[in-house]
Amino acid sequence: MPAKTPSWLSSVVGLRCPRCRKGKLFVQPNPYNIKQITEMPSKCPCCGQDFVIEPGFYFGATYVSYALNIAWLVPLFFLINFILDLPYRTFVITMFVLIPILIPLISRLSRALWLGAFVKFDQEVSAKVEKQVRTKS
Repeated sequence: MPAKTPSWLSSVVGLRCPRCRKGKLFVQPNPYNIKQITEMPSKCPCCGQDFVIEPGFYFGATYVSYALNIAWLVPLFFLINFILDLPYRTFVITMFVLIPILIPLISRLSRALWLGAFVKFDQEVSAKVEKQVRTKS
């Protein structure tokens, strides 16, 4: 019985290649290794998908990163200021504590989302990669 193919969302969250959904997108698994936070191999180690589609390709990921930051900051603002009725400075302090913690994660996630928007899943390539993995083990 063939293994179940990971969903698009699980491949993005798992930081996997969008084409085969198996290969790792980043060289360093630890997002808090600041020197290698965005270092990616030039190609997928499993299927050979080019991760550097064109020069400056990942510039668009900054817009995704901005949207992801807004997506958690706005609810946080409403939670602290209107639901919990805490002073505004509580929001500012919480924001300044959480932003450095979340930046490495959001940076990687935005790159995965950006690449996933342009590279489509290929069932044949995924099956070939899965077959190669099974023959190696």
